[in-house]
Amino acid sequence: MSDESKSWYLMTRPLFSSGFEDDEFWAYGQDGFQEVLNSFVGSDVFVYDKRIYSEPKKIRAIVQNKTSDVFNSTTLRQILCNIGILKCGQYIEYEGALWMVSTMPDNNRIYEKAVLWKCKHIIRFISPVSHEIVEYPVFSTNSTQYGTGEQEKKHITIGEDQHLVYIPYNDETIMLDDRFRFIMDKNKANPTVYRITRVDTVSYAVGSEYVNDGLIQWSVLQTPFNEATDNRDLMIANYFVPDKGVSESIPGEEMSITLTDSDGDFMLAVGERKQIYVGCVRPDGSDVDSFEYRLEYDFAEDVAVVESDDNKTIVVRAVNNKGNVGRTISIRAIGNEVDSEATIKIQIVNW
Repeated sequence: MSDESKSWYLMTRPLFSSGFEDDEFWAYGQDGFQEVLNSFVGSDVFVYDKRIYSEPKKIRAIVQNKTSDVFNSTTLRQILCNIGILKCGQYIEYEGALWMVSTMPDNNRIYEKAVLWKCKHIIRFISPVSHEIVEYPVFSTNSTQYGTGEQEKKHITIGEDQHLVYIPYNDETIMLDDRFRFIMDKNKANPTVYRITRVDTVSYAVGSEYVNDGLIQWSVLQTPFNEATDNRDLMIANYFVPDKGVSESIPGEEMSITLTDSDGDFMLAVGERKQIYVGCVRPDGSDVDSFEYRLEYDFAEDVAVVESDDNKTIVVRAVNNKGNVGRTISIRAIGNEVDSEATIKIQIVNW
């Protein structure tokens, strides 16, 4: 056989028609696959662990299913590489884009195969482990279905866009539980914030033999940007710790005035009404039914309005002005007959 003819053979070792072709196949199959990887068919890819700030490993791989007529399929790929490299939840950098290994890899004793999802967004947050700013590329799909994307409240209309977000499982992401907020938007001037409503750590796990691998699925709901807590420059929600409201009382010798938030959260959203109860207790904790008090307020009418003060119940409404978000209003009740007073502080927030 001439040298030119030999160049047409891809595998380094020839296969013989000896009756032992199966043995030859398993003996030289991986060598043949390696030659395919080293050819123009293969590509250089970088394999990260389950964090993009870890050091990547450069490998050769074949990335398939690049063309599709359906949008959802354009965000999916198959990857073939040498056995023992891939894990579910890893990040793969390919041609400048980040992809996530979304399935449990397996092999046919020649090569390893897995499915990749295109990471459409990068979310940033304060790590609950290191307390530093971290970034995670995520895959997301819109699950709003036939909704309008808006929810009518009594005083305002807010967004109710719903998404499913997928993120690798590790010691950081497993600690992000219900009500965790993050920014996911291309609009940095008026970014959209999402709040986790459900954490699914089961559906995309890959078994006890791969206990450290897998994905976490978040069900998230759109929530407004909060000027008091969120940072649009860094695109991080809950970056600033707001001043929490509080109720304090200066007790008297015989009786003590109290102020109680009906919701118990010491927060009042713009356009929202809240009830505050005025009470009076004896040193033994029993209630005083009849007492007199007067009220003092430290806020102007462009911030909040006291709509009623009747039967020991104060109804206060925050003016529908997002410019007041982050401000704190204060109400003080002073007992006329006892040497006691109480002060409650409530923060103005977004919905």
